[in-house]
Amino acid sequence: MTVTPPYGGVRDSGTDDGLRRLVDVLLPGIDRFADLLTDRITQEEDAYRNHGHVKHDQLRASCADNLHSMVTQLGRDALDLRVPHDTGRFKAEHGVPLSAVTHAYRLAGRFLWECVLTEAGDTVAREMPHVATAVWSVSDTFTDAVAVAYRDTMSERAHRDRQVKSLLLAALLDGRLDEGTHLWECADALRLPQHGVFAVVSAEPAATGGPADEDALRDMEGALRAHGVLSVWRREDDARVGLLSLRSSGSLAQAVEVLRGRSIGRVGVSALFHDLEQAPGAFRQARLASACVEPDAREVASYGDSPVRLMVVSAPDSAQHAVRRVLRPVLELPQHERELLLETLCQWFASGGSATETAARMYCHRNTVTYRLRRVQELTGRSPTDPVGASEIHLALEAHRLLTDRPTGPAGS
Repeated sequence: MTVTPPYGGVRDSGTDDGLRRLVDVLLPGIDRFADLLTDRITQEEDAYRNHGHVKHDQLRASCADNLHSMVTQLGRDALDLRVPHDTGRFKAEHGVPLSAVTHAYRLAGRFLWECVLTEAGDTVAREMPHVATAVWSVSDTFTDAVAVAYRDTMSERAHRDRQVKSLLLAALLDGRLDEGTHLWECADALRLPQHGVFAVVSAEPAATGGPADEDALRDMEGALRAHGVLSVWRREDDARVGLLSLRSSGSLAQAVEVLRGRSIGRVGVSALFHDLEQAPGAFRQARLASACVEPDAREVASYGDSPVRLMVVSAPDSAQHAVRRVLRPVLELPQHERELLLETLCQWFASGGSATETAARMYCHRNTVTYRLRRVQELTGRSPTDPVGASEIHLALEAHRLLTDRPTGPAGS
């Protein structure tokens, strides 16, 4: 091992003479100390005992590097923490538990102090309090540094994992995987079974986006996991898309309740499917189900719950044509009259065609409702009380609610 000059950065004061002499005494024995410390760590820390994460020669090299760095920096005001930083990253990447890493550093601190007492006690006797402060200060700083590096590495690793999973999920949902060849690899990377009970979710994102949105996705994933539902999520421009792996078909209702409790906008859920090859079709179903919810509503819709709305969002161009063909005379009215007629129609269909119930919902007289319906018939040439006319008006009304922003002026242009 290469030994660097030990005194760089040590303050030139009388009390530091003992530290200078201590470094001179300890440095020649670093290799011997590394052997002893390696044996102690493997005896007292289970994670290193069987060498499952780190080999014996790797541990021994790490002990030598850290002891050398600690000894040469005793008494420095600013420490070079590259060695504990590299150690923290290495241990994180090799799966050594953080508790085992910090325990090993605490053992190293105690071991270094024992070396001071046994190897150099007489040499630095008068400066012993100052020496003790220096030893424990460097030990604590190294322990903190290795923990920070470990956590940073794990955070970076988790971020990379999320990115990889997001890309794989996108390829799976878009149908861009090679046919049958890489499907099992994708399932394995996403930690999902290739066959089972699945559903796809499309949810409107939080308005804030960024870290808050990431936290919301992790919260959603954790809440679903607590109910036995595995999930993988990705961010898209206009939605947050999740692939759910359910224990059984009956688990979907519980998952929907979890989604409903945490949604901030429209959420669409696909029909159940049983093979990941069917994910692209389910993705389209989830997007259509979400579009079946009125804008600005906070609701969870399952694919096929509303056949009329599904027809509208599946063929938006034709639906917009129906709006223009059927409702244009109503939409060209002044705002107040237009909104009264549209709301009357909404309540009329919601109440099953009951003028009395519609009047109660709108806090007006029954005759007022009858007058407004007659006015709609005059404008559109279709009667809301006739089955054919009612079906055309209802379809156009649903299309207007789902595909058109609420108009603030004439909408005929």
